Amino acid sequence: MRLSVPVTHAGSFIAVAAQGEDTGWFLIAIDSRLEALDRASFGSAREIEAAAHAHLRRISSTPPPRLS
Repeated sequence: MRLSVPVTHAGSFIAVAAQGEDTGWFLIAIDSRLEALDRASFGSAREIEAAAHAHLRRISSTPPPRLS
């Protein structure tokens, strides 16, 4: 890893934007809600931050499953 940038949300550390030697930028999920994005490739640290925040917004707006 050549460079890493912390990603926070509402004051909590949720992920790391990491720049690999040959792989470009990728997300390392710290918060379990971001597991779907873990190790996904992105063009920049800013894209990782935006994707993490968008993912958290999307899953928080999804209603819980109905129990029958």
